[in-house]
Amino acid sequence: MTGDILLHDDELSENQSGKKTLDRLSISPLPKNDQLSDNQPVQKTLDGLSVSALPKVRTTDGFMLNWDRNIIVNQLLKETKLSEIFYAKPAITKEEAVDIAKEAEKIIRKMNIKFLSGPLIREIVNNILLDRGRVEWRNIMTRVGASVYDAYEIDSGYGFGANDNANQLNNAETSHKRKADKMSKEQNLLLMPKELADLHLNGDFHIHDLEYMGTRPFCQDWDLRYFFYYGLMPDGVGTQSSVAKPAKNAEVAFLHAVKAMGSAQTNFAGGQGFYNFLTFIAPYLEGKSEVEIKQLMQMFVYEMMQMMCARGGQTVFSSVQLSPGVPKLWKNIPVVAMGKVWDGKHAPLRTYGEFEKEVRLGFKALMDVMLEGDAWGKPFSFPKPEISLEPDFMQEDESFNEAHPEIPTYKELYRLTFELAAKFGTPYFDNQLPEYRGAGEGISCYQCCAYQFSANPTDDKEFDDKLHFKDGKHFSMGSWMVLSLNCPRAAYRAEYDDEKLFTELKTLMNRCVEVFKIKRRWMNSLIKKNRIPFASQCPKDPNTGEKGSMAVDFESLVYTIGVVGINEMVQYHTGYQIHESPVAYKLAIRAMFEMKMHAQKLSKENDMEIALARTPAETTAQRFAVSDLLHWEYAEKAEFTIKGDLKSAKKEINETHDLPIYYTNGTHIPPGADVSLPERIKYEHTFFPIVDGGNIMHIWLGEGKPDPEGLQELAMHIAKNTQTGYFAFTRDMTVCIDEGYVAAGLLDKCPKCGSEHVQHLSRITGYLQSVEGWNRGKRQELKDRKRYGTRELR
Repeated sequence: MTGDILLHDDELSENQSGKKTLDRLSISPLPKNDQLSDNQPVQKTLDGLSVSALPKVRTTDGFMLNWDRNIIVNQLLKETKLSEIFYAKPAITKEEAVDIAKEAEKIIRKMNIKFLSGPLIREIVNNILLDRGRVEWRNIMTRVGASVYDAYEIDSGYGFGANDNANQLNNAETSHKRKADKMSKEQNLLLMPKELADLHLNGDFHIHDLEYMGTRPFCQDWDLRYFFYYGLMPDGVGTQSSVAKPAKNAEVAFLHAVKAMGSAQTNFAGGQGFYNFLTFIAPYLEGKSEVEIKQLMQMFVYEMMQMMCARGGQTVFSSVQLSPGVPKLWKNIPVVAMGKVWDGKHAPLRTYGEFEKEVRLGFKALMDVMLEGDAWGKPFSFPKPEISLEPDFMQEDESFNEAHPEIPTYKELYRLTFELAAKFGTPYFDNQLPEYRGAGEGISCYQCCAYQFSANPTDDKEFDDKLHFKDGKHFSMGSWMVLSLNCPRAAYRAEYDDEKLFTELKTLMNRCVEVFKIKRRWMNSLIKKNRIPFASQCPKDPNTGEKGSMAVDFESLVYTIGVVGINEMVQYHTGYQIHESPVAYKLAIRAMFEMKMHAQKLSKENDMEIALARTPAETTAQRFAVSDLLHWEYAEKAEFTIKGDLKSAKKEINETHDLPIYYTNGTHIPPGADVSLPERIKYEHTFFPIVDGGNIMHIWLGEGKPDPEGLQELAMHIAKNTQTGYFAFTRDMTVCIDEGYVAAGLLDKCPKCGSEHVQHLSRITGYLQSVEGWNRGKRQELKDRKRYGTRELR
């Protein structure tokens, strides 16, 4: 049956030592006086009944075994021990295990079958467990995976997870990952309490990266100084990979940065980034010419875009925070490079402020490389350039400019980013000018698909030690996991009652914390077993020879609650969308404040930092809309708010769940809202100080090439006069596969050669990618987007 889940069995086998196994785990047979059959193919008597001998058992790992129900007993005794760990309920007793094994044998004998498999035996045992009300034992004993047909569909590029991640290609590695994902998602849902698993399955909330919930954290923003001091140990333990000493020259430093990002992808479910990238790598650029620096940046970008080594054979999902000069916070801080802290004690005193020239030249070189594009003229999707708009660089350093007239000014460097935005829409602008961002008092950055992370002296007692890399202490920012709330459904349940609406949202947040606690318990166990070796590595100090600092401070990682469909939530509740009525707008703000305050309360009560965020919702915005349309108690209400092609969705819903409908993500107003750009900014900027875990404002550009000067004027107006913390200008493009040519807009044919063999590029949630890999909900959103021309941008 296509799409079957959570109802599979597993194999039975026998190893060479004579021990019996199920799931290929060795089990010793019970003592001889406990034998329940003599395994001889002759007529036997069972409970006084004359029965025929059972056929041999065929196992999926290639063995033919004689029937022995002792294996069922042993497997029940062993596997149900997990009930104590995951459900806090006792394992099965030997007496009940024997009784179940006897019942299973009776059932099989009555079936009078000629073919007997391990999976069939397991399914019969599981049915008995369900009949006896032992759901937790059945969940643990059940088999996870896919039917042969489903597995074939995955291999063919269809079926499970086909459009869940636009960054994945259709290749053999992707097929392998999707099969593993299917098994892991089912496993993780079975191992958590049923009521929490049901909240995910029913669409009340969405557990992002469910396949990795039990094995790895979500995303990480790295302090590059760590690798410049300790060197590189890609496997985290040093036994399966070569261990490199700290980089001594520029080329090796860049390659270590590349490989650190790639290695981290094996330990994390989400994106990897480098905070303050240019400042930390600048000491390696000392004495280099502009040509040499550009070559190094070109190597870095191509390496990041050509390493098809990340999860499922995709490019490394990466980002770099870029400042056009050395931030004041870092000017007097000793350099960490070449295996030393250059503090005047361990090495001659050198501070980052000495490398202003190298940072500026590095910034220019990176922008030049990205402006050129690749050999076809395509933009580079990764590493995402996070352009930091900081107070430090809003005014020129006139003394430096006078002393170095050949080096670009801050304004000239920022101008390059807007030329890049006008040509490809590549940059993301991390606006640190608003007071709530705390620029200069601590550190803050956007990373991954628009998550915000920060550290400051008020909340971090070791902030100054980390700033100076004392005893290897460094900044470690990231997220453990992400859950998103189906906010429209909360409104459907509240039925126009404000307080009930807030209660519904807070109740969902409470349930999220329950999932977070499960994640924390599972991950603590894996960390102790060193199952996250790259992140938990403690390499040898290159100067003292002693054990160094751990790469990731797991205690500093946050737990993220995301919101989806705030616009549709207030639309159902008030009858108006956010931009249509002050009543709806105010309710959206009130609801977000209620959730933010509750997140702070939950953080204190549960000793975990919980952040509220606009999550990417590449799949979730569609999934929630489809789920509400599928549930009769919400369907009629959802039809009032759902965006996209509702008529087609209702017609096709019994055939597929990849439908052209969606909810508006985060706190945005709908992509297709017919409002001016100033109006869109006016509504959306209000939510940035509230959504402390990350947010983004999208400005969809028209097909004509916009004026870089106009973009720069608009961006600086947004940065200086609004609360917008993170924004991007998005260009739609068409790539001709035959000609290797890039054209503006979403075209059916190549304007150069007329070929219809084309692909379309645009920004899906927080990154540029091929439209062909998007689900139908996101492709419908692409059609609906309100785009703005150059005149409207001024």
